[in-house]
Amino acid sequence: NARNFEMELGGSVGHYKNEITKLPANKSEFTTNLYDGTILTRVGQPAGVFYGFKTEGVFSKTEDAVAAGEYITDETGKKTYFGAGDINFVDLHQDGEINDKDRSIIGDPNPDIYGNIFANFYFGKRWAVSANFNYSLGNDIYNFQRYMLERGSSFMNQTTAMNGRWTTEGQTAKMPKATFNDPMG
Repeated sequence: NARNFEMELGGSVGHYKNEITKLPANKSEFTTNLYDGTILTRVGQPAGVFYGFKTEGVFSKTEDAVAAGEYITDETGKKTYFGAGDINFVDLHQDGEINDKDRSIIGDPNPDIYGNIFANFYFGKRWAVSANFNYSLGNDIYNFQRYMLERGSSFMNQTTAMNGRWTTEGQTAKMPKATFNDPMG
């Protein structure tokens, strides 16, 4: 009977924009480490942006790594050069050393739009079915679970995606070589 059935449909859409305008103690920025990721708070930027190193893939050959001449420096001043199978980090300061000066904003978790779509169905006076779909679009996500399961530097179980990691000279791979406690990051 149609008189015993009712239906409601609806939705919403929203957009917001934010910007850090001032920080305490005349600071212009600070970072927060959360789940092995870094969040940047900087005047003039949106809240909560992801901060890290940009990459250009994985060094396929030793000669490519040597030609790039990139290295890290440990706390004693010792230089360790990147080799085949290591991630090719972008050297923003073009000084050969990959360090904090080479980090930049790599993602924004704030959505471009967000909202919901809902439907309610009523059958007589005793039964109802409801559905609600929430969404956000245009935001970047930090996938901590993937980081843990595909970092290749610990004895934890890894996903099968690690089967495609770099293993031999000249191999083109999207994942770097697996190295326990990898000093190259």
